Amino acid sequence: MSNTTHKPTKRHFAFLGATGNTGRLILSKLLTATTPEDKFSIYVRSRTKLEALIPSISLDKRVVIFEGSIKDESLIKDCLSGAQTIFCTVGENENIPNITVLQDSAQAILTALSRLRLETRTPSEWTAPRLLFLSSATWNPRFAADRPALIHWMISNAFARPYSDLVKAQETLKSNPDLVDLLLVQPNALVKEPATGCVISTEFAYMAVSYEDLAEGFVRLATMPQYSDIAAIGVSSARAKNVLLYAPFVFGKIIRGLLFQFVPGYWQLEYAITRRLDGLKGKKKV
Repeated sequence: MSNTTHKPTKRHFAFLGATGNTGRLILSKLLTATTPEDKFSIYVRSRTKLEALIPSISLDKRVVIFEGSIKDESLIKDCLSGAQTIFCTVGENENIPNITVLQDSAQAILTALSRLRLETRTPSEWTAPRLLFLSSATWNPRFAADRPALIHWMISNAFARPYSDLVKAQETLKSNPDLVDLLLVQPNALVKEPATGCVISTEFAYMAVSYEDLAEGFVRLATMPQYSDIAAIGVSSARAKNVLLYAPFVFGKIIRGLLFQFVPGYWQLEYAITRRLDGLKGKKKV
């Protein structure tokens, strides 16, 4: 019997979107589950916000934080340099105009990786990193085929503007397989509730997933070798197998999104009322 001790493989993770509901949970889980040899490069617009969400992160010697604009090419290149796995969980859930956050992120990633590849001595030395990109089950033909046509139309239009941003970003990433090894992580509705069990499948996606279960799915997809060759996959919560539990929430989101899409000025009015109410609540607390 061999007494050889195998050293753990060093892994290098990079993050875009670490202060969002999904990203911060992924990061927290990985920081707990990984080894002292692993490295984390984290891009944020606000370091202060990240440290408020994960107070211990400033003391973790494995972590390097890159703060600034997503359009700062040198910053993003430095963040992604050496990363084997990249998480991109940015995005906009509201159906409002002029959303380009995913397109901007996709282009920033590709620009950075293109520059990094050019810095290698020979093309054969370049290995495209694995990119886990938060997508949507709506844009997986197999998953969408399980929906009635009317429901699919309603969902597609209720989130038409963020979906347009998503689709354009995905097309950009898919067209550059030599730069990035893309995995589209495709849940349905995201809900804030405790974890009930993460369900991962290439065949289906249940109606909803909690942020906790989605983060667990991302961690598994990034660290388990059986998922290394998959291009698109659904992540759900076990509880969501019962569609009736989530139907009121999902249909409420759909109706609101359709109002944003088809009623001129509705989203501005709702936002103005919300800001007004928040201001009144703030005055009462004082």
